[in-house]
Amino acid sequence: MLSYNAGVSAAILAGGFSKRMGRDKASLPFGGVPLLEHQAQKLRTLGIEDIMLSGSRMELAAARSVPDIYPHRGPLSGIHACLEAARHERVLFLSVDTPLIPAETLQMLLDAHCADVTLLRHDEETEPLIGVYDKSLAPLCAEILQTKNTKVWQLIRQASLTTVAFTGDPVLLINCNTPAEYESILRAGKE
Repeated sequence: MLSYNAGVSAAILAGGFSKRMGRDKASLPFGGVPLLEHQAQKLRTLGIEDIMLSGSRMELAAARSVPDIYPHRGPLSGIHACLEAARHERVLFLSVDTPLIPAETLQMLLDAHCADVTLLRHDEETEPLIGVYDKSLAPLCAEILQTKNTKVWQLIRQASLTTVAFTGDPVLLINCNTPAEYESILRAGKE
């Protein structure tokens, strides 16, 4: 069951150069709207009003673009900037290229959040770009971003972590990095 999450901020991670896709993933059509808008609509169904866009060249009504403070340092840059800019203590992060993930799964992450970071886990994999991060992690992000290893896992290893098992159809977690993956997502979205 979905809750009304007015005390939660959310960020759609839409950075990167989309080299393998050959065009901006955020603007790809899905369900009659660009992927970026699709993900924002999903977050709105959760009652989240503070929606941030990280790395997007597109703009959306009722969402605000948050530029990286440490540009060109990977996804951790976007996480850091959005934690700094968040209006609330909890921030739900969602990558732009996972349009099939159900809103109910995102609600499960919010409901389970009891550590610095709560991430989605399936099989033996943990998804660092689908989860809830505490705003208080922003200073640690900044420290890591000033080093050579700026992977998101550097942050997660230094934070308390809770994971939530995803038991649904694995196809719902496919992200689209290539045209073939995008076609798979379009087919799965019609089923």
